Amino acid sequence: MLTVDEAAARLGVSAQEVRRLVRTGTLPAERIGRTLVLPDDAVDERARMPVGPGRLLAAPTAWATLWELSGERADWLDRSARSRVAARLRSSDAEQVVAAARERADRRELRALPAYRDRVSAVEGFVASGLSAADAVGADIVAAGAAVEGYCTEGTLERLRRDLGLSDRGEPNVVVRVPRFADLPLAGRQHMPVAVVAVDLAESSDVRTRRAGLDLLTAALVAFRG
Repeated sequence: MLTVDEAAARLGVSAQEVRRLVRTGTLPAERIGRTLVLPDDAVDERARMPVGPGRLLAAPTAWATLWELSGERADWLDRSARSRVAARLRSSDAEQVVAAARERADRRELRALPAYRDRVSAVEGFVASGLSAADAVGADIVAAGAAVEGYCTEGTLERLRRDLGLSDRGEPNVVVRVPRFADLPLAGRQHMPVAVVAVDLAESSDVRTRRAGLDLLTAALVAFRG
């Protein structure tokens, strides 16, 4: 039997999500004293299922999913957790990957003066993604005139605000995503892995950009499955 926290770790979701699954009858559970416990086999069966449109992965697992799909090793997960990630990827489609990774980062839409806008990408610790990395990963979309997009830590974002005057006011021309996983290896990267770029594109409200992201994810899933 597993506690709620142990089941959450095995599924790669939050404890709150496990409790929701119990409340809806999706996962069986019982109380032993004051502790809610779940059968190992039921949790393992759920872990092997594809991620559905409403299912959110916890940030470390969401990032591991995108890392592994990009052909990179997610060293922050143990072997069994990585195996579960691989199993889900073998049975998930592009839309499901996008939905499951929604909680990976906090998105900030900011404004830089035109003279400073292009300098954002050159700041150490800022890693290009979305339309700013579309060409680098072979996405079928033209990014001319698009906002600068990328990932960085909260500390780097504060430096961007201070040194380049990024502001919450005005028409946004810079999109910064701060990962909700502090141990994500960003150092030394020019752009994010292909699956990350693809998910960022697929979340766009622009139809062509979204399609380019989904096509890129689909190609990555095909390659992953060999």
